[in-house]
Amino acid sequence: MGRTLEGKSALVTGGGGGFGKAVAKLLARDGAAVTLSGRKQETLEKARDWLLSEVPDAKLAIIAGDATREDDVKAAIAKAVEHGGGIDIVVPTVGGGTGYGPISKVSVEAFVGDYMVNVGSAFMMVKHGVPLMKPGSSFVFISSTAAAMPFVNLTSYCASKAGLDHFMRTAANELGPQGIRLNCVRPGLTHTDGMDAAFQRPGYTDSFLPLIPLGRTGVPNDIAEAVRFLAGPEAAWLTGQSFAVDGGNEMRMAPLPKV
Repeated sequence: MGRTLEGKSALVTGGGGGFGKAVAKLLARDGAAVTLSGRKQETLEKARDWLLSEVPDAKLAIIAGDATREDDVKAAIAKAVEHGGGIDIVVPTVGGGTGYGPISKVSVEAFVGDYMVNVGSAFMMVKHGVPLMKPGSSFVFISSTAAAMPFVNLTSYCASKAGLDHFMRTAANELGPQGIRLNCVRPGLTHTDGMDAAFQRPGYTDSFLPLIPLGRTGVPNDIAEAVRFLAGPEAAWLTGQSFAVDGGNEMRMAPLPKV
């Protein structure tokens, strides 16, 4: 795409994770000044070193913080403004869930906690980022195919990712007149750093692969390429949309758990 993001400032939360690093690489490659935010300073430093090995002229800054804490969200936004001279692109890759199991066994704390991680963190980023953003700016959220498919034993995760998708749509409707775009990418099963242990288990992907028309699981760059497109000027007339990047998995179904 060339350096079409030259002069832009981007903030990537969850910047030390697989999605965060892959997204940051493409944004930096195309000229953006990129600020990485994440919980652990050491992880961010390793991510920065890796990015500089991939994109030697990358303009990078890092800041440690928790995306579910409002003061840390404000600090990350301020760091991006300081580093890049403003804030034009925000990619919150933070997400996850702890509420695994039958509904009757999931605690209220886990259910509410999953909403805070997957929806609350996005809400705070929009709330505090938008006042500093110009027309042409964009948010790209990392959702999940779980937003569209009801996975057994993942009720709070599925519900919160669906909530993220609809939060994005309502915000896109509200902020469109200001020239600010919001979209989501819904990854399918992807081999990230955080999923490595699961992928190493024998047979882990066996129930998924027959349900993926393209016949393989994803890698972080599959997701990052979609994010990069949506974040930049190439997607200037796209807002309020959620795109499955899943090898076609949503056309089939979610696997049932083994009994």
